[in-house]
Amino acid sequence: MNDLEIMIRARQYIDSLANGRDPLTGENLPESDIVNNVRISRCLFYVSGVLQKVIDNGGEIVQKRIKKSGRAEFSLTPEQSSHLIPEDDDLFISKVAKIINAQIDESVMKKLKASTLNDWLVQKGLLSEVIINGRTHRDPTPAGEQLGITLISYVSPNGMNVKNCVYSPEAQQFIFDNIDVIAGFAAGDENTDTEE
Repeated sequence: MNDLEIMIRARQYIDSLANGRDPLTGENLPESDIVNNVRISRCLFYVSGVLQKVIDNGGEIVQKRIKKSGRAEFSLTPEQSSHLIPEDDDLFISKVAKIINAQIDESVMKKLKASTLNDWLVQKGLLSEVIINGRTHRDPTPAGEQLGITLISYVSPNGMNVKNCVYSPEAQQFIFDNIDVIAGFAAGDENTDTEE
């Protein structure tokens, strides 16, 4: 018998008990039996319903995602931080954020946004904000270029000319090395001293 079959059998037994019957013989249990107590019977019906939901889901228990407002602020343990390894290629900031967020359980913790990484890099003087045609763009400063942040131009799939920053492996490592500081920045902590 597999787990799903065991669950189905268990639900049948619970239903029999909730209805005041012996699950093995099908005979009605005496009125004085504890399973005929209304409160016990209601509890058994409740458990049967929960078990049915698990059965309907193929035997898998699905963890309900916590609403964003109830999720913990972004942070990484030292072990999670040790898994942050830069890629060999230059990456967009969204991909860097994706590597970082792969270390957390997004059902219980807020993700680190790419825009937060950009804001922190602006604060550190590695990016500067430039307004072109009413839109804010971020360009690397000379210090950012020295770190390995490069502004590239390309044509998007819809034919538009686009400029965006990419991050070298060294720039990615700089972000990973400062992940605790960035987490504090994301949470609104004023102490955002950069590691050298």
